[in-house]
Amino acid sequence: MSHTNRIEVAAVNISREWFAFRVRPRHEKTAALQLGEKSEEYFLPLVREKRKWGNRVAHVDLPLIPGYVFCRSHRFGLLPILKVPGVIDVLRAGTSPVPVPEEEINALKTAVDASVQIEACPYIDVGQKVLIRRGPLAGLTGIVIEVSKSKRLVLSVTLLRRSVLVHLEADALADTSKSLMLSEFDHVA
Repeated sequence: MSHTNRIEVAAVNISREWFAFRVRPRHEKTAALQLGEKSEEYFLPLVREKRKWGNRVAHVDLPLIPGYVFCRSHRFGLLPILKVPGVIDVLRAGTSPVPVPEEEINALKTAVDASVQIEACPYIDVGQKVLIRRGPLAGLTGIVIEVSKSKRLVLSVTLLRRSVLVHLEADALADTSKSLMLSEFDHVA
């Protein structure tokens, strides 16, 4: 009688997640293009800014989060991405790559695609969390700060400790914990 050893491979649900890849300075666009050529799903949020050189003004697309490109992959498929020229490493906690929450990527994509003023800002860890109730960014949540009577929503990528500042009208926001209009809790403060 012959015995055969049979190895049963359990079906593993390998989900694709977003990861943040650190890239060489000023190589974000190049790395993103090369990822696209390799049919990798990537996201490089860009913002158009005016730059002045001598006596001329030009509009340039600059990375909203300099030094990083986001790419969607499964945890065990990161090696081909890491071999792309200009890519330095994936963000890790110790030796394990850490995914960026999908809702944070989706919020950044929505903000970049909407026709609102957007700019990079310092990461904010504390503050009032609100929900955008109307407009092109309806449904997104973020942290509000007040500057000269205007409301600004901060969309954060927690893992990178980076944030993006979006200018909004106060009546478009609602408190996520109390479902109050932002203008209602201006009177409380």
